[in-house]
Amino acid sequence: MKKLLKENIGKHACVIVLTLLAYPFINNAVKTVDDSSVANFLIIISILLVSVCFANFAFTYKDTATEEKAVRALSHSTTGLFLFLTATLLLTMCIGVAVTYPPLGNLIYTFSFLLYAGFVLYDFWDLLRKR
Repeated sequence: MKKLLKENIGKHACVIVLTLLAYPFINNAVKTVDDSSVANFLIIISILLVSVCFANFAFTYKDTATEEKAVRALSHSTTGLFLFLTATLLLTMCIGVAVTYPPLGNLIYTFSFLLYAGFVLYDFWDLLRKR
């Protein structure tokens, strides 16, 4: 179990680093969206985010053979991809809201951070119930 936890911590660290590396690209791309299209853009991001949430919560470590190295790697890769997509979609939404509605910028970043923290905690909880 300790090995699984260490791998999971590494996965989360990689997701955070990749998200931070993606920030400048996302920021530049979102700022090119025309003001009249931002609402539609945010709807599309929200739909994608809901899709990723469904996929993330459908997966469970409990039903996987994590003793096998290949299965464990695939499990971490799958959840890591879902978490990366969640983080980048939330970041995209935050930037879009902050650019369009500056007074709400801090609020949306706070809510998104808390939501992402919930995803991280859920991932660890799901891993721990594997016992």
